[in-house]
Amino acid sequence: MIYMDNAATSYPKPSVVLDALWEAVERCGNPGRGAHSLSVWAGEKVLETRENIARLFHVQDASRIAFTQNATHALNIAVHLCYGEILTTSMDHNSVLRPCAKRGYYRIVSGDYNGHLSPDQIVSAIGDMTGAVIMTHASNVTGEIYEIEPIAKACRKRGILFILDCAQSAGTVDLNLEKVPADIVCITGHKGLFGLQGTGAVYVAPHVPISPFMSGGTGTNTFDLTHPNQMPECFEAGTVNTHGIATLCAGVEYVLDCGISAIRKKESALRSYFQQELVKIPGVTIYGDGSNCAYTGVLSINVLGKDPGMLANYLASKEICVRAGFHCAPLAHDTIGTKSLGGTVRFSLNHLNTVDEIDVVISYIKEFCKNL
Repeated sequence: MIYMDNAATSYPKPSVVLDALWEAVERCGNPGRGAHSLSVWAGEKVLETRENIARLFHVQDASRIAFTQNATHALNIAVHLCYGEILTTSMDHNSVLRPCAKRGYYRIVSGDYNGHLSPDQIVSAIGDMTGAVIMTHASNVTGEIYEIEPIAKACRKRGILFILDCAQSAGTVDLNLEKVPADIVCITGHKGLFGLQGTGAVYVAPHVPISPFMSGGTGTNTFDLTHPNQMPECFEAGTVNTHGIATLCAGVEYVLDCGISAIRKKESALRSYFQQELVKIPGVTIYGDGSNCAYTGVLSINVLGKDPGMLANYLASKEICVRAGFHCAPLAHDTIGTKSLGGTVRFSLNHLNTVDEIDVVISYIKEFCKNL
């Protein structure tokens, strides 16, 4: 099998992640709910994971990181903390668009036909009533990595929240929060960080006013019927997914050991090679092919104007894993002109893919085109 669907979930998981899962199954109790060894081990593992994520994003206080079910959960928390008008973009995922639509009072900044968003474009769209800017760090359709530092600094200067969706960038693109003043960062654990599904986290800067998103047990302040209003307990109602968090701990350590710059370099080289070979095939259209832009390992195409599901199904029959359709980003497909085509075929590489795998995939795409 050749796996090129890492934007959906990463595969294969590093062996250290699998080892961490089995250790958690054997040793894990309920963190913060007992003084016995299993509970203590679980509590220490949760704390260790917070500290690893803090290292990854250059956060000084690990208690500012709360665990969530996924990036969607984290983004719903972020929208819950917003005030005033929310500004977002046409390249964002439904995990941003739907919470904004439910809340109401939001505007959308559209990208160009390549899905490109310039910092000046977003900063100039900020109005007097804008209370928050929410945007993706990297598109899950085109793979473009957006230039966020000027936007974050402009928001900080104006006293409005800058909220970053790092579902596609965490573990792949370096984010130093000592340099980029993001107020809230939302991540998932099962993609570039190699943890299990059902894991994620939200970072909230110390100056951001917070209030609980859910209420429930925390293992502390039992007789107080008001949920704690301090980090991280504010957003961790009930028992956290300790088994999943243990795998996330190992996954983040794996990324830190590999080095994000090395991972980024490998993914960039693989994507460039893949694109270089794709442009040689008549009838293939590549989306988001902007010059002077940086990309993750994500690359979207269509072939001869055919429904993207045809190519995806053909590749699946050859044991090649990709994803066709709209990728839960409807406005992105409006932006790049693929809505009427049924979306795109998305290939999402990570640093574990190889040039040989790309060559095999290219050969099957050529065969598909020839058959058409």
